[in-house]
Amino acid sequence: MTHNLIFGDRMPVWAELDQLLGKPEFDPNLTGINATYERLQAFGRVLGPAREVHRCPERLLAGMEWAGMVDPAMMHAAMVHYGVATTALVECGHPNDDLDPLIADLDTMDAPGAIVATELGRGGSQVNIRTQARYHRDRAVFTLHTPDDAALKIMPNVGWTGLARTAVVNARLIVDDSDHGVHAFAFRFPHPHTHVATLPGGAPVPLDYSVIRFQNAEIPFGYWLSDSATLTGNEVNDPLSAGQRLARSLGGVNAAVTSASVALASAARATVAIAARYNTQRLVGHPGTPALDFTTHRIALASAVAHVYATGFYVDKVRRDFINERRSTATTGTTDTTDNASYAPWLAANRDRTLAKAAATTTLETVAATCRRLCGFQGVLHANRLTVYEDMARSFHAAGGDTRLLLLEAGKQLIEGTDAEARRHAPSASLGDPRSVYRLASLHEHALANQLRHRINRENPNAHLPDIENLARVHITRRTLQEFDKAVTDSEGQWHTTLGAAHRLYGINALLESANWHLNHGSLHPGDLDLLHHAHAAATKHVTQHLNTLIDGLAVPPGRLGGFIGRADYIDRIARLIGNP
Repeated sequence: MTHNLIFGDRMPVWAELDQLLGKPEFDPNLTGINATYERLQAFGRVLGPAREVHRCPERLLAGMEWAGMVDPAMMHAAMVHYGVATTALVECGHPNDDLDPLIADLDTMDAPGAIVATELGRGGSQVNIRTQARYHRDRAVFTLHTPDDAALKIMPNVGWTGLARTAVVNARLIVDDSDHGVHAFAFRFPHPHTHVATLPGGAPVPLDYSVIRFQNAEIPFGYWLSDSATLTGNEVNDPLSAGQRLARSLGGVNAAVTSASVALASAARATVAIAARYNTQRLVGHPGTPALDFTTHRIALASAVAHVYATGFYVDKVRRDFINERRSTATTGTTDTTDNASYAPWLAANRDRTLAKAAATTTLETVAATCRRLCGFQGVLHANRLTVYEDMARSFHAAGGDTRLLLLEAGKQLIEGTDAEARRHAPSASLGDPRSVYRLASLHEHALANQLRHRINRENPNAHLPDIENLARVHITRRTLQEFDKAVTDSEGQWHTTLGAAHRLYGINALLESANWHLNHGSLHPGDLDLLHHAHAAATKHVTQHLNTLIDGLAVPPGRLGGFIGRADYIDRIARLIGNP
């Protein structure tokens, strides 16, 4: 195995999409909402019609990786279009004369997809949706209605009037004044009985975010994305419970969360590639010292590279699992569901999937901030992309599920049943080698879960929310170490040695972050910290020695990055802006 094979399966798709970089729609001087949607439609023409991409999850996720690196705003719109709207209409809708034209418009992107779920009065309100979809038997139609201002829908990217949208609206199904839980409905914007206002000001990812009021907006019966539910006479028959129906109605979010994870990981790769290429050329002081000769810069960059690789392998595991799941459910149309999602319904299908999104978001935010500081003033210029990626991370702490709520839900699940891997690698007595990072991470997770289980049985769970969140973060670290270890084990030759250096550095950094807990609990001793710091210096040196190989392994060609400082000829490129003297 060589480093080029990490991304080998999606490189052909990236090569197709790279042809867009010379098209007028991707001129970096074009900005604004209309430019974003022109790029989205050009992207869709190459990636493919919505239904075809839905049937090819490898292509979907390769496209999201490319888009996350090239244009985060376009990527966000594409994620909602392909991941949420297409999934909901194709998997939960049934062919009919009303719905088929909407799906056709998704295919052509004449009306790109949108998701209309969150409501103004409550954050994370997907579990408390109050928008009504009332059935009118006499006309065999539904009307969508906003009962009060707190139920206004907020944040869908449907504010720009230059393009129609095909939306998925989550609302409570009301039949004869009986509430049958949250279901999904197709919807076409604009609509005469729907008022849309673009939210004022900006956002980290510049899209046409909006607030929406439905005023008895009539839609055909065929727009109900009923899935396995039926309505006969005055009876709604649904084989799923209310909690399962909610998770199923939000099922497209699973595709969106996976899309977000791979896009965020891709942006993180781009971030360290830009910073590494610039800092190998950047001279500081007189007569000019290369930036990477400074220990501070070298440690920060090496750790960032190791962090990006670590998160990347965790995300790639989730990517593979999603592809396999999409293939296995393509004929059955079923997904795993649960009734026990207190904070975040997205965890109903797969814990790793949503935690990978949280991990990728945090990694990109941390690494982009580090790389921005490493690049001085060049790092704050939007043209050089680092701040754009940092803003992308800020946005995705909310999009695809609030990071803190996701962590709380995962922590709650871990307390209810500690992960079998953590139990297996968490000995009850001696650790043997006290500096075995994975075993220490497993011990940490297992001990935290046990402590919280006993406390919560006796006390108010809300008193322990910070510890529950911390348990989820420790679990992410342990899972990331586990996937990184598998990747190193599967690698060969010089790449095995090079990747192993990044693996060691990431592990040492992770252990240093949790050293206080281990010192408190006796799984590390004071002298161990000196050994860890020496090992950290050696691992940093090794990663720096192999920096070019590691950056090449991230598969980030300079031409895909735009800007200047990610290129070897950045001085000439900037100088050309003012011409020759």
